[in-house]
Amino acid sequence: MEKKNLLFNLADNITKKTFKLTLDFPQKFQYSLGDQLRRSCLSIVLNIVEGGARLSQKEKKQFLNIAFGSLKETKYLLYFSNDLRLIKKEDFEKLVDEINHLAKLIYGLLYKK
Repeated sequence: MEKKNLLFNLADNITKKTFKLTLDFPQKFQYSLGDQLRRSCLSIVLNIVEGGARLSQKEKKQFLNIAFGSLKETKYLLYFSNDLRLIKKEDFEKLVDEINHLAKLIYGLLYKK
């Protein structure tokens, strides 16, 4: 599978899983933590898509860098949600594993020589 498609597929999967998890958050967390988590994970995949549409390597890397930052934000918010026991431990662990895998791929693309 092509690296670009792999990035998109991984990010898309993370986003869909995260969205579904946040729908089960208690009402008092829906519009604060839930909304922020949905926006941060959506930003990952959207920046991968937008960067893929750019022609210059500099622009592609700029959007990958933004996606990487959103990935780190999403990871923190998942840790925070897990600490508050808003998500199941096994769901948290699976998502964090997927996020770490995607982070390694993006990091490799950003900093390869």
